[in-house]
Amino acid sequence: MGSADKRFRLTLLALAIISITTSCSTISTETYQVKTDLLEEQKSIIIALISDLHSTIYGKDQSVLIEKVKDIKPDLIMLTGDIFDDVVPMTGTKLFLSGISGIAPVFYVTGNHEYMSRNIGKIREELISHGVIILSDTYTIIEIKNTEIIIAGIEDPYKKKYEAPNYNQNESIEKAFRELDEIKVYKILIAHRPERIEVYKKYSFDLVLSGHAHGGQVIIPNIINGLFAPNQGLFPKYAGGVYTHGKLTHIVSRGLSVNPWLPRIFNPPELVIVIIEPAI
Repeated sequence: MGSADKRFRLTLLALAIISITTSCSTISTETYQVKTDLLEEQKSIIIALISDLHSTIYGKDQSVLIEKVKDIKPDLIMLTGDIFDDVVPMTGTKLFLSGISGIAPVFYVTGNHEYMSRNIGKIREELISHGVIILSDTYTIIEIKNTEIIIAGIEDPYKKKYEAPNYNQNESIEKAFRELDEIKVYKILIAHRPERIEVYKKYSFDLVLSGHAHGGQVIIPNIINGLFAPNQGLFPKYAGGVYTHGKLTHIVSRGLSVNPWLPRIFNPPELVIVIIEPAI
């Protein structure tokens, strides 16, 4: 192979990589439909699921992401951790929180990067200032379209490492959620880490929403659904998508962060729409 031919092939390869990574920095939308007999006929609940934003900014003043959330017309907005980052400034997240304020009730759980920032107090203050409901191994009962549902949230395990050395998550959630077994309404759990699904399955939730895996970073269509994910390693089982465990549905967002040092390949940042529909 001549040097000119070699340079030409390398140029084509570089252009292909640039094309793939550029296309994987534009937000895609993924919709999942979930059926339940706990909703009345002709009443559905629409959830906008945002995970792993890491303060990434889309458009001027976060306008692209905000408009996409508005277009969904959600009944609920769920933030499943790593909305803030430990390195990237808060600017993108502040813009986002301000822009979605008033669209729908917003619920949040911590991710590992919020704790890694060592600024969890300031992060909580910022969330509260925008009317976000923080769920810290707690649950709330709300009414949506004349139907009561339960929304619960689990702290990221890094709470123990960075904030409360005596924190025992298993004890905390057992105390908080075991009583839900006796309540017969639709129950949603938001929890950052999908690989802990065996813990979540111990309770009477109907739907679990997670993030953290970043889609496995690299996807090879029709071959692998993710190359590597935090706390799961190579070929993660829960990289992104919908998983069924008996009556429990588990939806894992591929997240919204874009990191030039860790490019997403065939794995665009993802805004997830969850539609809970009556089974009737």
